[in-house]
Amino acid sequence: MSDAYVVPPERCASCGARDLTRLPMVLTDGTDVLFVSCQVCEGREWLTESDGQWVSLSIDTVIQRSARRT
Repeated sequence: MSDAYVVPPERCASCGARDLTRLPMVLTDGTDVLFVSCQVCEGREWLTESDGQWVSLSIDTVIQRSARRT
């Protein structure tokens, strides 16, 4: 992530609820991500910061970037 702090999402992108679990992680390829899980609708999203905004990553992208390299 960049040096500037980007405020994490406060509401679920699916239902708008505020009861979210947020887990920052670094994927195998070095990508900083934020896993967001909604306690109300059970929606899940992987986000990465780009140009000062959160951008959603597909699960396929997360899996690809998490693959062990040999």
